[in-house]
Amino acid sequence: VAEVMGDTKVKRLHQYLISEQQVGESVRRSEPGDVLVERRNWYVSNVGLPGFWPHAALWLGSAEELGAYFADPEVERAFGGSFPRYLEDKFPLAWTTFTTADAEGHPNRLIEAMSEGVVFTSAEHSVGTADYVASMRPMLGKLDKARAIARAFLYAGRPYDFDFDFYTDATLVCSELVYKAYEPCREAKGVVLPLEKVVGRMTLGPNTMVRIFDDELGTTRQQLDFAWFLDGHERARSATFEPVEVFRRSWTRPKWDLAQR
Repeated sequence: VAEVMGDTKVKRLHQYLISEQQVGESVRRSEPGDVLVERRNWYVSNVGLPGFWPHAALWLGSAEELGAYFADPEVERAFGGSFPRYLEDKFPLAWTTFTTADAEGHPNRLIEAMSEGVVFTSAEHSVGTADYVASMRPMLGKLDKARAIARAFLYAGRPYDFDFDFYTDATLVCSELVYKAYEPCREAKGVVLPLEKVVGRMTLGPNTMVRIFDDELGTTRQQLDFAWFLDGHERARSATFEPVEVFRRSWTRPKWDLAQR
């Protein structure tokens, strides 16, 4: 039932507020390791998910962009050479999937957990089929970001977690993938994202991630920086890039599609 709800749109079928040109600009503004939050209006699943932002993803960049970004001496020392070569050797099946273009010929640039499981997707598929997308940049060095991406590759291909259970990683939801990729450990500083109880389960929703960003912004506790925000406008059937002041309060918006009109 949850899978059907996630695929069912009741209005504005096959039409999205973000343009092809804006997808291209989002690629230019993004860096590997960025955390994305997304919203698609008029999907039945929005009813059952808390808050304005129902989806999260991790930006990787294309294979070439990933290699260029992590051509860093500290990263190469930690991973014994080229970071892409490490991913290819450690996760050969995931790397092959990641480096295979999507059905329209677009390179994959994200990893995200959807009803189909943890998959690699292109910017055209993920950002281009959304109505609102924002990107937050962890305030970490490249080595910490590389460790987060390597951990995300570990989860590629795992099923979706319809139980929303963050205490197991055999199955994962979208925000859980981001949470576990950046979970602090001995080797990496990570990003501290406290879990909260929702309907009896300890979990972390994408909307809460934006609330944490808003709460920490400009303080000594700040962990995430602002990268970009594409804000949708239902009446105008378009989206515009907006500044951090607009994005930081977006988590307070009502989740109901009619309210976005």
